[in-house]
Amino acid sequence: MRNRATMKLPIKHLRALFAALLAFATFSGGALLADQSAAILLYHRFGEDDYPSTNVRLEQLDAQIKELKEGGYNFLPLGEIVRRLKANEALPERTVAITVDDAYKSVADNAWPRLKRAGIPMTLFVSTEPVDSPSSNYMDWDDVRRLHSEGVEIAHHTATHLHMIEAGLEAAMADVRTASARFEAELGFVPTLFAYPYGEYNIELKTAIEKEGFTAAFAQVSGAAAAWGDPYSLPRFPVNERYGEMDRFKLIAGTMALPVSDVVPLEPVLADDRNPPLFGFTVDDSVRGLSALACYPSHLGKPAELLTLEGNRIEVRFKEPFPKGRNRINCTLPAGQGRWYWLGQFFYVPGGVLD
Repeated sequence: MRNRATMKLPIKHLRALFAALLAFATFSGGALLADQSAAILLYHRFGEDDYPSTNVRLEQLDAQIKELKEGGYNFLPLGEIVRRLKANEALPERTVAITVDDAYKSVADNAWPRLKRAGIPMTLFVSTEPVDSPSSNYMDWDDVRRLHSEGVEIAHHTATHLHMIEAGLEAAMADVRTASARFEAELGFVPTLFAYPYGEYNIELKTAIEKEGFTAAFAQVSGAAAAWGDPYSLPRFPVNERYGEMDRFKLIAGTMALPVSDVVPLEPVLADDRNPPLFGFTVDDSVRGLSALACYPSHLGKPAELLTLEGNRIEVRFKEPFPKGRNRINCTLPAGQGRWYWLGQFFYVPGGVLD
């Protein structure tokens, strides 16, 4: 029997009810959670085989594009993904974004022509000083303008690609503003998407980047970007020769963000008395099978100890402190149908060797 009360609702109320039910289903039902997250992939060089840690071989790139086109993925420009995440709007299932840092010449010569033919959007995070300096390794401004005219989304990556934490807030933001002035002079606009060089950030930097007018900022820690995440420390999966083989590529491209809240600590920079950190988060009740969750600190060859508390609260514990420099914790959980939930967290210990 039909519900007469529902039948009498005005059409605008029916639409609101449907939207509410859809939102509930999206957050509470299995694979539909993918509609609230996106896998953002991070590249640097293409076909520059002398730099395997930041390069993908061209045969790897061709295979990855083939998988993206034939594997049931959906593509959106990064700015549109950010807009939807911040508005808590649904994304197509298996949404993937391609991002590239540093404006190497091989991006224009090798990557963009392939992506353009495949109809896959690309976002290019540009550090302006290398583009200003004549070099066969980097694009020049004519290259950047051409790619922009062909549909590439241009984004901000500072002027000198400095280590922002070690440089200090004043020097870091001066470098950001120097780059902004160059973007305005060469392109006629200042990009609103920002990527931290080396993925390094702290609370102070995130706050300053937001106040500067950027709509979102991106790190380099693995994980899917989600509506419940911090828009000023969004994760991206690095892709290089080692981490670009097809098994791993399929794994990360199909990843779903683990739905969590109350993540601690908020500050990723660790003083001596907070290293190792007391890392914890609460997993949404919709997620099942938490006994299969595993969290891997980057400096250990084994999973950390997990304490499961009341209300799906997870506390990650390990005794060995992180070494100086960039560190991370990756937490993964099978999500069914060959897909995985993933939560990545960045940590930084001051005084490391800068590269």
